[in-house]
Amino acid sequence: MQPSKVGRLLALDAGLQPVIAKAREINALSKLCFDFLPPGLARLIRAVNLRDRQLILLAASPAAAAKLKLLAEPLRTYVLEQGAEVNSVSVRVQPGSGLAGDVPARQPVRLPQGALDALQALYRRLPDSPARVALKTLLDHHVKR
Repeated sequence: MQPSKVGRLLALDAGLQPVIAKAREINALSKLCFDFLPPGLARLIRAVNLRDRQLILLAASPAAAAKLKLLAEPLRTYVLEQGAEVNSVSVRVQPGSGLAGDVPARQPVRLPQGALDALQALYRRLPDSPARVALKTLLDHHVKR
């Protein structure tokens, strides 16, 4: 693909070369993130900076940030394997960034009948304990749907 007229003009300005190089580097890192992350999560993040070998990502919500923080180390490893020089991944939340506009509505999860039967059998076998109480709550919640 040929660069646009604006791209060619920007490329001619020597003073803008560091800015253009940084923007290209961040764009390439962003594409690596999109390749690595599940599509639903990838839509909710944006790579915004690379400073001192630290990749800084913005998440559209606290929930997306929490998921991303769990994947930060595997993401760093993946990006490193792809040749990028990244030592760490920092996740920040920026609500209202416009990234969350196309978040699909949460679908209720239905357990298959075999799984329900197995959980009910486990509940009957467990002695009185916090685990049994938690399992009862799960089963009651699932039956209400």
